Order: sequence, then C-alpha cells, then structure tokens
Amino acid sequence: MKTTTCALAALFIALVAVAHGAASKGGPTPDPLVGWDGVKASGGAVRYVALSGGSHATTVAALRVRDGRVLRFAVVPGVLGIPQVAWDGTSDGISADGQRLVLTSISSQPIPARTIFVVLRAGTLRTLRTIRLPGLWAFDAISPDGATIFALRYGSAADPAHYSVRAIDATTGRVLRGAIVDRREPDVEMRGSPVTRAWNADRGWAFTLYSKADGTAFVHGLDTTKRNAVCLDLPWREVGNAIGQVKLRVSRDGRMLTLQQPGLGRLASIDLRSLVVRSFRLPVAPGAPVS
Repeated sequence: MKTTTCALAALFIALVAVAHGAASKGGPTPDPLVGWDGVKASGGAVRYVALSGGSHATTVAALRVRDGRVLRFAVVPGVLGIPQVAWDGTSDGISADGQRLVLTSISSQPIPARTIFVVLRAGTLRTLRTIRLPGLWAFDAISPDGATIFALRYGSAADPAHYSVRAIDATTGRVLRGAIVDRREPDVEMRGSPVTRAWNADRGWAFTLYSKADGTAFVHGLDTTKRNAVCLDLPWREVGNAIGQVKLRVSRDGRMLTLQQPGLGRLASIDLRSLVVRSFRLPVAPGAPVS
C-alpha cells in the first residue's frame, strides 16, 4: 500500500510539473501533447494524459474527469505523447469504443530517422503493439473499433508540407498498401497545415480544415471505416491568419458540415451527401473590422 501511495504522489507531482508546458510545435503538424488536457474517451468520463517519465520513458495515466482521480497508470518505454491532429490543440488517439489508445513519439528533428506509435489497451494501459516506421509520420485518426490507425506520411525536409494518408493495421503494425485518396481526384497532391478537426457522431468520419501557403483552404474528410477520403476546396482566397478562427461542426444527422467563427456565425457549409460547398463570408482575423 505504501508503494502505491508513493507512486500516485509522484504521478501527481509530474502532472503539476507539465501542466503549463507542452512539446514545441516545429513541424508540419503539431507535436504530441505531454501533460495538458490529453484526450477524453468517448462519453467524456475519462481523460488520458501522457507525462514525462525521464529521458527514455513516458508515464500514461487515466484520470476521472469528474474529480481528477487517477484510475490507473503505466510506464511505457520511449518519449511519447498524446497525438494532436490540428493546430488549434485538437487531440485524438482513443478509439470510439474506448478500447485502444495510441501514443506517438516526439522528435526534435524535422525529419526524424523513425516515428513510433504505441498501441495500448485503454482499460489496462498494457502495451499491445509498438510500431516503428522510417521517417516522419503523424497520427491522423483511428477507426471506431481501434483496428486501423491512419497516419500522414511526410516527404523530405525539402518539401515537408507534402504528405499522403496511409492506413496501418493496429494489431500487426503493418502499413497497408496504397494511399487513402479522394477517388474522384486520385492524382491530386495533398499539402497543407491542419487548422481544426471535427467528427461525425460515431467518429467514423474525421473532417479536417487545412490551410495552404497560397492563402486558400480545403476540407479533408476521412472515412475511417471504409478507408476512403474526400477533398473539398473552399472558394476562399488570401484568408491569412483568419483561418485560425474557424471551427467545424457536423450536424447531428451527419448530413451537413458547417464552418463557423465564434462571434461571427456561419461562414460556409458542405452538404456531406452531395459534397456541394456553399460559402457565405470569409473568416475575419482577430482585431480586424467586421464588414
């Protein structure tokens, strides 16, 4: 009992120590989260947080959201964090059924020698599979049943904004053949920076708003159950930093995706059946006059 008490006390100290800091955001996608809010499981009752466990280990903890109680924790080899999937701080890594949790490696190198994904059984925090892939990969999504991890495979240091979406078998660690593309435009290159993310009700679809260096933007929709994708350009030009004010929302019936800005209202909508995009107004940067 004394050992357990000491361990929980050490875990609490670690939580406090990292509560005001996270990994730097120096790559094409945000670094994984260390400390901070971690990621909530479906239903919102449990939160998973990764904590620094030294130079070669990570402590991962399951916390009860209601009162912050530590339900369970484990030490995992490697320097790891909870995946972030957009620059607004949106996190992911827990399957919709609550069975699997994915951690990903943190690297100070723009193009590291390898990327590591660690698949845990969420109920026990036992490691099920460690996946090591050459080069730079970034967690993108996980299927509702936790069977498939989707990751962005990035190119060289000379062109880090270019990527392809790949599917990985979470049980075997095998990268499945072929990139996940919009079948209507299979040859279109994917490039951009993820701004924000939203899911439909069963988390079978992940929708991500991407900004491009030329001031345009698009929404990428990833079907995590059928391994399909759609890529929808927005009729926006030179939106600049205003893109960071945009949020996504999927309607309850899953038929409509709305792009909105807090305090300004609806900016655009996408009919998810016909894939028709309608734009009503441009986003507005903080401090800029609203027309």
